[in-house]
Amino acid sequence: AFLNLMATKEALKSLTYEEVAGMSAAAMLDPVHTFTVPEIIETCGMGGDKGFYKNGERYKSINASTLSAIVLSATGLPAVKHGSYGNTSAVGSTEMIESFGAKTDCSDAAEVMRIWRKTNFSFFDAHWCKTIHDLSHLLMMETVNHIVGPMTPPICKDTVINKLMGVNEKVTPETIARAYALLHMQKVQKVGGVLVICGLDAASKVVTDEVSPFTTVFSAAYQDTFLGNGTITPVDFGVEISLDQILVTNTQKEIHTANVNALYGRNPHLVNYLAMNASLGMFAHTYMCKSDAVVKGKLNSAYLKTCFDICRKAIVEGRAKRVL
Repeated sequence: AFLNLMATKEALKSLTYEEVAGMSAAAMLDPVHTFTVPEIIETCGMGGDKGFYKNGERYKSINASTLSAIVLSATGLPAVKHGSYGNTSAVGSTEMIESFGAKTDCSDAAEVMRIWRKTNFSFFDAHWCKTIHDLSHLLMMETVNHIVGPMTPPICKDTVINKLMGVNEKVTPETIARAYALLHMQKVQKVGGVLVICGLDAASKVVTDEVSPFTTVFSAAYQDTFLGNGTITPVDFGVEISLDQILVTNTQKEIHTANVNALYGRNPHLVNYLAMNASLGMFAHTYMCKSDAVVKGKLNSAYLKTCFDICRKAIVEGRAKRVL
């Protein structure tokens, strides 16, 4: 009943960052398994995004957050991805990993660590490591699990977590960024750099929980300090990209084909789009601690372009493919 009532409050766009932090702190007591390393970068989205419309039909793009975690690990950063099966998209995080032939049903935390030591990357399916995720499905009604879930990977509270998280139109990026700052302040979770984003369409409406080829809104935090809001465009990454170059029909076959073409470096437009998303994760991890990371509503473009180049190189050189 509580989860459902909070979902109603979310629908009214009135959730506060204190409420989000409180629910997340409670959910952090739930994981069946926990993962302990000094520091990680995790990428995730809330899901529930509308996607882009063209000629009256809805289109998606690649599984950007999941692929980004793999790219980040290929650059040498310690990356994890925590997710589940698809909701509004025909392919969710777990399905994406499985469609490449990779294993998602690890037997225990020791197996996760074995994979981690070999690849610098691990994937956590929410059904494997948390009971609250299954509870939300069994209730068969709307809850706030799509907010609390992405904020509570099975990570030890002493592990420094750097975060790239996408939100939909019901929760502002600032709400999530401030919630992370509060979690660090209350010593619930050690937090490093945080970037929370949502993508806009040509009419400036929130349509995706990933980077947009038009404008992307961001909120930033570092440890217990909220650093501000702003916007970024493809030009800030040093590239040009159009909507038609990244659109994918919302079917399992088409999305998987696009995922392969992006990760394997076969489609230069999807490679650029993937590198844009991954570079924000690298920015959160590597540059958010710097005093000039966020200035007057913009991310430092020099840092951002450096991150983009590193991530793109990891893709085109085949290092990201090898991780997977």
